[in-house]
Amino acid sequence: MEKKYLESVSASGLFKYLKPGDYENACAELRMAPHKYMDQETIYSQDAPVKRAGIVHNGLIRGEKLLAEGTSHLAYIYSKGDVFAFEGTVSGKKTSPLDYVSEGRSVALFFDVQKIFSSSYENALIKGLLELLANDNIKKLYRVEILSRRGLRDRILAYLHVMSGNIGSQTFRINMSREQIARYLCVNRSALSYELNEMKREGIIDFTGRIFTLK
Repeated sequence: MEKKYLESVSASGLFKYLKPGDYENACAELRMAPHKYMDQETIYSQDAPVKRAGIVHNGLIRGEKLLAEGTSHLAYIYSKGDVFAFEGTVSGKKTSPLDYVSEGRSVALFFDVQKIFSSSYENALIKGLLELLANDNIKKLYRVEILSRRGLRDRILAYLHVMSGNIGSQTFRINMSREQIARYLCVNRSALSYELNEMKREGIIDFTGRIFTLK
């Protein structure tokens, strides 16, 4: 496994309780391998069988939930170091909960989750996996909190405060486009753009492109 890939694995937190010197062997035991994807290429389809989780190395990957009426809403945007699809690999059904699609060109490192339970580093890897699951659950709770806000402005502010808290700064970059933010917040894109501009005019926030500052 090349050093550049090990850096992404380290950033994911999966190997948090391993010694750096054990990373190479752990990657080999989990059969970790990189895969490249083109823009808008589907990695996993919702409800498809899945046994290998991925770690984003380059680019962005979005997770979308397909709705009964044929539309979809944006659940997550995964960036460098984020782990995706692992919920499905440890679930009873062993199927993907979302559509995972490459946003632009991307590279993901895939590993066989079931190999964790027969690995030489089983205990350390399970601890890392449990933390990943806990962090993912916290993300879901944040989204429930955001979507529980009735007013558009309240929903936007709740989202921006979560992003700010994750970074630990009043100024932060959002990986999503305006269309994707609207889909994530389950609001109309035009209404979102109008409200953002009003909030900027009133001095509540400032933004240039994807860089936002909470005032």
